[in-house]
Parts: sequence; structure tokens; C-alpha cells
Amino acid sequence: MKPIAFFAGLMICLVYCELCYAQNDNNLKWFNPQTNTYNTLKGKAWQNTDSANYYNRLPATAEKEVRKEVWNLAKQTAGEYLDFNTSSQKIVIKYQINGGKSLDNMPTLGVSGVDLYAQDLQNKWHWIKAAYSYKDTVTYSYENFDPTVKIKKFRLYLPLYNTPKWLKIGVASNADFKVEEANEKAPLIFYGTSIMQGASASRPGMAWLNILGRKLDRPLINLGFSGNGRLEAPLIDLMNQIDAKIFVLDCQPNLTDKNVYSAEEIEKRITSSVQSLKAKHPKVPILLVEHSSGLAQVNLDTALTGKYIWTSQVLNNVYQKLKKSGVKDLDILTAKEIGFTDDSTIDGTHPNDIGMMQYADACEKIINRILLVKK
Repeated sequence: MKPIAFFAGLMICLVYCELCYAQNDNNLKWFNPQTNTYNTLKGKAWQNTDSANYYNRLPATAEKEVRKEVWNLAKQTAGEYLDFNTSSQKIVIKYQINGGKSLDNMPTLGVSGVDLYAQDLQNKWHWIKAAYSYKDTVTYSYENFDPTVKIKKFRLYLPLYNTPKWLKIGVASNADFKVEEANEKAPLIFYGTSIMQGASASRPGMAWLNILGRKLDRPLINLGFSGNGRLEAPLIDLMNQIDAKIFVLDCQPNLTDKNVYSAEEIEKRITSSVQSLKAKHPKVPILLVEHSSGLAQVNLDTALTGKYIWTSQVLNNVYQKLKKSGVKDLDILTAKEIGFTDDSTIDGTHPNDIGMMQYADACEKIINRILLVKK
């Protein structure tokens, strides 16, 4: 075949495929969460209908209170998701993103992708494979669902390190479709670092807080800010606005540089954070978390591991002081309990999917124990 004829044929095929895809889209009806009559975005503590701030994890009033870096990171939709029911045998997600598609330590799927799960009638969660395309508009398409699995509901996780300009869900035009209302009460509030935001999960559903949410079947709020989980008063003040079931402070991974944060400064931040939360919520448990990689077996880089062990020791010392001073309902999750090994991270710090599962398992165990005691 001559080159000209070949390329002409190829172009005809591409145009035909685009037309077929467009026709398939015409058979779908679309849902845009931003235009719904009730709140549907879960994993968000401050619900509002402000389109400019719709996906932001912090309220609009916080822009003047927190540092610029925190505000920009709060625009990223880590921990946010939509729960919905549909009888459609095909689900299509379309959206555009504001930032870059990938990071040095994360793939595109983890940074900018969405992730769909289905919960069956026995409450078991199943991950669903997608056909996806990253162009000007990102498209995820799901079909060929196993008919033997009776689905109770679907859960769509949003990107961990990006922000949708807009997002819509398409289902068959003749199918039932309803998104659950986001009216979660007494959520579990987590404040932390990049590890909490989701670095370095392969995809959103594998971020440890999203895993934990499926395990506990409770509403969780992800206030993880990459490189910026520093136990700062404005964030603690915002957390105090929430009628929470538990507060989890997991900021040690951003408090490891002795030249910036002395042991005295870290103690001051931990103490003031706990005291502030207890002043407003005296009966709500607080869980402090050591640096997950603060164990000798995580890697052979003693300089790196040494910093992590040091900041964990500082936390542990403050925890003991606070307990002795009479602070009630205060617990600590140690690095040993999290249980990282040299297979748990991608770089000695950020967990891979193995580490994310270990993190979620350890948190599930201690949080269930804490909440059981509180009953």
C-alpha cells in the first residue's frame, strides 16, 4: 500500500472511531455535582455551593488565615469522593484538570486520576478497571461489570494531587442514577503531610486514608498538605469548627529538620494543638502518630532514618508529659505498630501501595479500639 493511501485510510478510521465514540456519548445522560440541588461531595468538612471554591478542602474564609502553600494544596481533592447508585452497565467520567498530570514520585494515575469502586450487598469493596485517556479532557470509561456481583453502591474517588475544573458522570440514558447526599455527621478528622494526602499511592483508592474509609465505613476528612503539615494554629482552629468523632495529628514527617524545628518548638506545637482541641472538644479522643518511617528496618540510610526516629521520640516524650498532666482520651500510634519494612516505601519516606495498606491496617486497629472504649 502506498504511504498516501495508508495515511488516508488511517485518517478515515480515526474519524470513524471519533464518530462512534460521540454517538456512544449521545446515548448517555450526565450528572455534574456542582449543579446538583443538594451537596454530594463527600470527604469535605465545609460544604458550600461556591463554584469557585467547590472542590476546596477548606472553607473560603480560610484563604486569609492559612499560608498560601496550604491554601493551594487544599484545592487538590485528596480524600474527596462521590457515592452513587445506578443500574447502568456503562459509566463514563469526564473532567479537566488545573495542574500537571504527574509528580516525580507519583504516576499520572495517582496524581490526576479518578478511581471507581463498587460495594456489594455483603459490604465488600471491589476495585473496577477503567479504560482511560489523558487529553485536554480526561476520560475514564467503565463497563463489562460482573453480573454475579450485586452492587449496593459505587464510590468515585477524585484526584489526590490535582483539581478538576469541572467533572461529570455519564450513564446510560435509560438507567437509574442517584448520587448520595453528603451530610456526614461526626467525621474522623486527619491533619498531616504528603503521606496523608496520598504520596505515593499508585491510584486514589490506594491512598491510606481512602483505604481506611472503606475499612471503617465512616466519614473521614483528609487535611493532609504535602510538605505543609506543621501543626499550625490556623489549621487547628479550623478543625475546632468540626463536631468530630476523633482528631488525628500526623504531622511528624514535616517536623524532622532540627535546624528549623527544635525539640522545644515541636513540643510547643504538639502541646498547644492538643490543648486547643481539648478546650473545645474535651470528650473527643486525639490520636498522635509517630513518623511511619522512623524504624531502622525501613532503609539503610541512617541519616534519613535518624531524623525520623528523632522526631518520633520528641512526639513520644510530649505524649508522656501530656498524659501525666492529666489529659484524657489521648493515644499514640507508633512506627512499630505501623510496621514499615524496606518494601513499604518508594524512597525511604513515602509509602507505596504496600505501605499504604500497612498504614490503614494499623490505624483501623487503634481507632476501632479507641472508639470502642468511648462507647
